[in-house]
Amino acid sequence: MLERMKMMKPVGVILDQCLNLQAGEQFLVLADTDNLRIGQMFALAGQERGAETIFLTYSPRTRHGEELPGIIADAMRAADAIVAPTAFSVNHTSARKRASDAGARLIFFPGCREEMFLDGCLDIDFTKQAEIITDLSEILEKGEHVHIATDDGRTDLKIDIQGRHAVPQNGICHEPGTISPPPCIETAVSPVEFTTEGVICIDGAIVPGGEVLEPFDIRFEKGRIVEIDASGKDGLLLKNLLSSYDDENIYAHVELGFGLNPRARIGRGVELEDEGEFGTIHLGIGNGITFGSSIRASGHIDLVVRHPIVAVDGKVVLQDRKLSL
Repeated sequence: MLERMKMMKPVGVILDQCLNLQAGEQFLVLADTDNLRIGQMFALAGQERGAETIFLTYSPRTRHGEELPGIIADAMRAADAIVAPTAFSVNHTSARKRASDAGARLIFFPGCREEMFLDGCLDIDFTKQAEIITDLSEILEKGEHVHIATDDGRTDLKIDIQGRHAVPQNGICHEPGTISPPPCIETAVSPVEFTTEGVICIDGAIVPGGEVLEPFDIRFEKGRIVEIDASGKDGLLLKNLLSSYDDENIYAHVELGFGLNPRARIGRGVELEDEGEFGTIHLGIGNGITFGSSIRASGHIDLVVRHPIVAVDGKVVLQDRKLSL
């Protein structure tokens, strides 16, 4: 009972501070069968706030970005506001995109676990972080070229973002069509298709997959992964994971994201914390339509780097876990 009461506090924060749920709104709670208890708490909290609350469940998908049943997609498009605590992300789906185009506000929790409602990662000032995200997003909006390096010299990656729009995800979804996946508080940008070049050392996490304990290098040529150091277990995990999709576009670079949640921590077993930890970056590969890329794939994977040095048009904006805005 005490644990349930503790979990209800962040549930309320999500509905009030993040989603701004109002009485009379059509509120859809979308939980797979792995997350029924969390879904039930959101449904109860929605009813308490006077929203017209609909609670739908479905069998867990097998990977991020896998399309949802048609009846779920129709309900999403009709909703005013949605929360989706699920094992795999609903974000990189056509159903989500159509719902956003129709004006639904969406908070989604891929890789959802009850721990994220108990470990403090949602106990942040979302408004304060939104200001930081806005400032960094403006730099990405104006930027043309990104260079990523690390102190050990293993990373040397060049990314072209000319003409691309930033995709801030600050946890606040008050406007129609906005989305966010707290506790992964971030801003992101899609590279120009097939332009990313160089090598980057992955030492943080593979999402989905978990914390990286044996850092490994990957090489990009013309925007695609062409080489993975699979001599260790984590590199081999990624190599096998990508191969399992049987989709050449799963190797395409489609996102550069900046983790901006000061309470998130890599290694707690919560995927959204792995890519949301403040001062980290992640490279998204695979499906990129939700970031403004034209590349479609059967899934989306994020690769997290713990201590990057990131420069936009020659100016360092992130180093030693500190932003220079």
